[in-house]
Amino acid sequence: MTRLSKHIFTYIFTTIACFSQQSDVSYLRFFESDYYFKADLSMMSTERRGKSHLAISYNDRDQPVKIERVSASGIIEKREMLKYDNFGKILERGEYTDRWKYLSLIVYGDDEPWSKEYRIWRFKANEPLSFTDQQTYFTVKDGMQVSKIVFQTVDGQKYGQIELDYDYLGNLKEERWRDLPSARVIRRFRYKFEHMYNYIEPHIVIQIWEFGHDGELISHVAVDQAPADQLYKTPPPRTHNTLDEVDIIAKEIKERRIIMPYASIIPRTEYDELILVNGDRILVDFIDISDNGIKFRMDQENDLLTMPIHRVRTLRSRMGDVIYPKPMHLMTK
Repeated sequence: MTRLSKHIFTYIFTTIACFSQQSDVSYLRFFESDYYFKADLSMMSTERRGKSHLAISYNDRDQPVKIERVSASGIIEKREMLKYDNFGKILERGEYTDRWKYLSLIVYGDDEPWSKEYRIWRFKANEPLSFTDQQTYFTVKDGMQVSKIVFQTVDGQKYGQIELDYDYLGNLKEERWRDLPSARVIRRFRYKFEHMYNYIEPHIVIQIWEFGHDGELISHVAVDQAPADQLYKTPPPRTHNTLDEVDIIAKEIKERRIIMPYASIIPRTEYDELILVNGDRILVDFIDISDNGIKFRMDQENDLLTMPIHRVRTLRSRMGDVIYPKPMHLMTK
């Protein structure tokens, strides 16, 4: 198995960085609601004063490229941008804050790299589910780190989820693959970044542990970061979001991968911490937050449980980050 995490993350962040520079805005229209937007019934600019409305920016191909939801007092409560291919088919849709920090990104189509990797691992070749025109939902923490990836078919069926945890330096520490709707962890990666200084030129060694369906250790590999003078085979400029170091890393993983012939115990990990309004502290495996409450699984339990939001004071991830209530700087206005 070759891990393309570095390449895929660079693809995501390059997309985010360049998203706002895609299509030039040709004109602006206003709509009273989503209903009128879908019906293409716009309102006069003078009619929007004192009313909540949508401000839609269009490119020269009459495609909406920016959607701003404006309150009656004139405050932008939500911002979205859209990207299309040369044939007018939507490729991406992202939500961002007033400081251009992305909160989420939707990538459309079954060619999205994370979903392809997930399906290869999870499903057989004759899987009856159709993944044509599927969607991949990226949740972006602090506008910098992808914390969750959800895969959904075109008819709205969520079939998989990947969660990513980081250490205090921002390095990826753990990656969990879940089956949906069961929410069972079917694959897990643990990462360790070590800075080595016993060479003429300091470098980073990345250790990766891979665990399977039943928690068995599948492989353990240590990868040296490619030296700066050997990193790129292609001289600048380099375009199309292609990184030469991906080939180097993938080749090294393939050559140095260690397959363990016996089962192993997953190193003990911390759980997410749920604090209730009455002061009770519960260690849980957090799954998701919805309008119905916080969904989680207890240790050694199969059933999914849901705790109503009004009973929860705080929820912290196993990395110590606050999941609920949502930090103020991440809230859309």
